[in-house]
Amino acid sequence: MRDGRVYIYDGSFEGFLCAVAHGLDTEAVQLEFAAATDNRNLSLFCGEEFEVPTVRETALNFRKRFITAVSREAFATVRYAFHSRQPGIETLLWRYLSLGLETGRSLDSMLTREPVRSVHGIAQRVAREAHKFKGFVRFREVSDGFLYAAIEPDFDILPLIASHFTTRIGDRPWVIHDLKRAQAAAFEGQTWRLVQGIEQKRTPALTDEEQAFTMLWQRYFKHLAIDSRCNPKLQQQHVPLKYRTHLTEFTVR
Repeated sequence: MRDGRVYIYDGSFEGFLCAVAHGLDTEAVQLEFAAATDNRNLSLFCGEEFEVPTVRETALNFRKRFITAVSREAFATVRYAFHSRQPGIETLLWRYLSLGLETGRSLDSMLTREPVRSVHGIAQRVAREAHKFKGFVRFREVSDGFLYAAIEPDFDILPLIASHFTTRIGDRPWVIHDLKRAQAAAFEGQTWRLVQGIEQKRTPALTDEEQAFTMLWQRYFKHLAIDSRCNPKLQQQHVPLKYRTHLTEFTVR
């Protein structure tokens, strides 16, 4: 007889919070969580399956409850760690959230205790990459009339950085395309939305002006460098090779 439950949610952070909120109301011995978008075989889980609807009010109520009991910083840690999308992250976060509601504001002083140590470590790696990409995103004007940027981050950081660009570039429609996850953040003048299933079948055509500015920028970047002070090792520390694919200044000329 199964003595546990498997909560299946829509794959979003909001959906996960709804699943956690439902999990708090159960007396099941074992709880597991699975995104409906995962390719994992759900039959491998040991509990009875429940599909949890994503209700924004439910997610917001849980967020308020956790922040009140623990802290806003601890909730931010949960959000960043969730977007690592690493296998088993839901169970790890369930343990962290449950511990937080139990221990209150002392949660994040338990840095040597699991699951606090692991969650913090994961969240820091995601936050570090999100911070880097706020400076690594390169928008280019395409012939369809909007600004386009392609990225391929290690983590699912697009939902974490999109709002940064609504204030930085709020006067033009733009799209940031995560090629690795086939998703895009689209801004049309008011707010941004996340769109799934966006494959890049062809490279967007640039406007003539954009092509001209690209050549000028690349020429400037090349001539600005001082050969006698060239330090490739230091340069790679600041801009690792894996981030250069979509950086205009490093494009092969």
